[in-house]
Amino acid sequence: MLMRFKQLTISLLFVGISATAWSQPVLVKSQQKIEEYKLDNGLRVVLAQNNKENKVFMNTVYLTGSLNDPQGKGGLAHLLEHLAFKGTQNIKGEEFQRRLDQYTLMTNASTDYYSTKYTNIIRPEQNAINEVIDLEAERMDKLVLQEKFVPSEISIVKREREVRMDQPFSVMMDQMWKSAYGNRYLGRLPIGDLNELQSIKMDELNKFYRTWYAPNNAVMVISGKFDKAEVLKQIDKSFSPIAARQVPAQTKVPVLDSAKIQNRNFLVQKGSDLAKFNIYLNGKNEKIKSALALAPYLYTMQPSGHLYQSVVETGVSTGVQSTTWLDQDFNLVFMGAVYAPNHDAKKVQSELVSGVEKNKPFNETELNRVKNLIQNQADNIQTNAAALGGRLSDYYVSYQGNWSQYFTDLDNVKKLSLSEVNQTLTQFLVPQHRISGDIKPTPEDQKKALEQKQASEQAKTLDQTDLKEEPLKDSSVYKQEVTEYVKTSKQYLVDIEKKIQRGTLKNGIKYALYPTSTRDDKTYATISVDFGTEKSLFNKGEVLDLMAYLLLRGSDQYSLQDIADKSIEAGGGATATASANSITIQIVAKKEKFDDYFKFMMQVLKKPKFEQSQFDLIKSQTLSALDRPYTEPETVAALTMTRLLETYQPGDLRYHFEPDLAKQQIKAATVEQVKKLYQDFFVSNHAQIAITGDYQPQPMLTLVQKEFAGWKAQLPYQRLSSDYQAYPAQKIHALSEQREFGSYQSILTFPAGANHADATALIVFSYILGDSQLSSRLAQELREKNALVYGFGSDVELDDWVDSGALTIEANYTAGKSAQVSQGVRKVLNDLLTKGVTEQELEAAKANILKKRVTTLEDERNIHQMLTPQLERNRDLLFREKRDQALAKLTKADVDAVIKKYMKLDQLVEVMADQYGKPQNKS
Repeated sequence: MLMRFKQLTISLLFVGISATAWSQPVLVKSQQKIEEYKLDNGLRVVLAQNNKENKVFMNTVYLTGSLNDPQGKGGLAHLLEHLAFKGTQNIKGEEFQRRLDQYTLMTNASTDYYSTKYTNIIRPEQNAINEVIDLEAERMDKLVLQEKFVPSEISIVKREREVRMDQPFSVMMDQMWKSAYGNRYLGRLPIGDLNELQSIKMDELNKFYRTWYAPNNAVMVISGKFDKAEVLKQIDKSFSPIAARQVPAQTKVPVLDSAKIQNRNFLVQKGSDLAKFNIYLNGKNEKIKSALALAPYLYTMQPSGHLYQSVVETGVSTGVQSTTWLDQDFNLVFMGAVYAPNHDAKKVQSELVSGVEKNKPFNETELNRVKNLIQNQADNIQTNAAALGGRLSDYYVSYQGNWSQYFTDLDNVKKLSLSEVNQTLTQFLVPQHRISGDIKPTPEDQKKALEQKQASEQAKTLDQTDLKEEPLKDSSVYKQEVTEYVKTSKQYLVDIEKKIQRGTLKNGIKYALYPTSTRDDKTYATISVDFGTEKSLFNKGEVLDLMAYLLLRGSDQYSLQDIADKSIEAGGGATATASANSITIQIVAKKEKFDDYFKFMMQVLKKPKFEQSQFDLIKSQTLSALDRPYTEPETVAALTMTRLLETYQPGDLRYHFEPDLAKQQIKAATVEQVKKLYQDFFVSNHAQIAITGDYQPQPMLTLVQKEFAGWKAQLPYQRLSSDYQAYPAQKIHALSEQREFGSYQSILTFPAGANHADATALIVFSYILGDSQLSSRLAQELREKNALVYGFGSDVELDDWVDSGALTIEANYTAGKSAQVSQGVRKVLNDLLTKGVTEQELEAAKANILKKRVTTLEDERNIHQMLTPQLERNRDLLFREKRDQALAKLTKADVDAVIKKYMKLDQLVEVMADQYGKPQNKS
């Protein structure tokens, strides 16, 4: 140590460098090509490099969460997380969030019992990575907590809490934890209790921040594509000047003995679902964790899961659910069954118990199937920066810094013996560990309209201080980014298009082959089959859905179990989905397994069995699922809106979802109708095929020709389209059941589609309006200033074939605040109509949109998703360049003109649904 100080003195005397220059990150651990470093101030850095990725995942994790909230101040850690986006000593106010928006693809934060995480997804550009590292260092040491933001953020946290407590399962879990721990430890929600939130003072927030937000109480997990040396250099530069601090001991959770929990049965009456849940819970036992992790697969996986077979296939319930929560203080296995009003609730409960606690032992085949599936999932995680980074972060927290326990757990799963698994499940899934939950629909007396006393109140900004408009920021940096992104995008498009082989088979089927390595070493195939017309498919919508569901669930040669096992063996899977008059089949497998798996799935597609037992099962499940009340706010709002906008006749594939009609059509459907629909329509030459992966193109083309050469449509095909329809302004306040939240939905249609000259300006307008949950126009008005909503969404939807588009806005608002939400939305739109967008908003939007467009081109799987639509439209990737160039050329005048042209508020249709509305007719 003495020599070290001597060297430091010499450096200061003769070179004049700062004292932080000798503070180099030290490698302390390496495993599975993942490295952990430590700075002198105690900050840990975990680096998981993957140069195949096109993004960087960065998680700054503080080892403190709601467990360390002071007694009587529940929610303090979570409130601090909200305030941590409001500026630092060097980066004032909204500028902090603006920079996060500028340099990231996504930014978010979360607080749980044990930790607080600040998550960023970044492009693999060193400048952007450096900027975000610097922002996180500012957040760690120079956060400025401002009193003026506290009231609004407490209100927003309340909205967040209301959203959580509007979910029946969340309510049930909260009741269970409170029964186990009271209003302490895990019995106190991280989000906080309302009365305690109100009591939190600024000095308490600052004290918590200065106590726990220390480098020696944090880890930065970075995964994806980055330069390790440069990242470490920047972390050293940004974080080393932050001094370590004395950090208190973490709050310890008492050891749980679930047999001593007195209240063991919970009832939640909320929503429209019927469900029975059994939660098997006990204190931490590390030895049994690996075996417990297999439980959801062994019991509920289709078609081999024992609980699935005993409860679903027998018709006792419509579905089963299972998950685990294996944490540092407890082990929890959740088993559930969803059922319908026509089911016997007592039988559901008894079968749910006996199907788990009196289950026959699992066999080697079942165990190996699940082991292989878990390994496939682990392989997927390893190639995904966000998934791997998130997993390492969670393990770091749960195992006091030992992130490599994740790989130990995977090895432990591989080593599990059959006897060990059966013994562990038999001993853990027992009555003394069981806590039961019953979820039932909202009682009828809570579905009546209530009188709204506050209906005449006007929207009121929470922060009553006069806020001065921020001066216009320099837009030159955004303009420079736009220029670079357009240039980069063009080079990508040219290079990628050269690799793609497009063509047409003799029967007219179009294909695109994209031979390239993928980041997950898998090969992807998409087959889009179009068939039929409006008339030939009239009244066949439900039969078409049944056909798509049953298409890959068995053939004349292979059972559903054969298909499931083949999919696991191939490390992939296959799906079929119906939309309008087309079906899309997705097939994916490890590159070395793809040819065999593709041929296998084509055999299934060509000779599906449409087995009567499978048909009866899905028909029964669907009817049971439809047999429910449709009284939740979001469901009422959506149904009311679609009924207002409807222009088609019942039976048309474009007709909106109507529960009674769907039940009528499902009841009338037969397996013979499904078979006939398949025979008449499916094998059509109106199709597009795209295959992306590491393969030789000529053998792949030969395979495609062999499999599809004989396909030919038996009946005519005509694409279904929906022309532009204008609607007069309406404002409907509909009655829904009593919930914490209401649902706001609005739509404004306009005569412009994806290929219209105004499309690009509309896209930019949409971004400015509502892309960000924190900094967009809607976010500022509805959330930040007035705390009317916790979450919202807006989008501009543009039809690819006709000049028809729509602006849609959705928000979950505090019940009773429908008028204020409508006022807020209209205020935002009116402000944009009268004042337009700002230059800075415009350039920031253009840069961020182009940043995401470029990032999309860096993932071969995204390119793959573009190929079949391009084939259908006779385009190639270079067509995309036109949109890039149009974005770059957009001016403020262009966007302002488009807003004035299309945002006609006398055509805005609004629907709000809560317990203060009026009942609506079905038509």
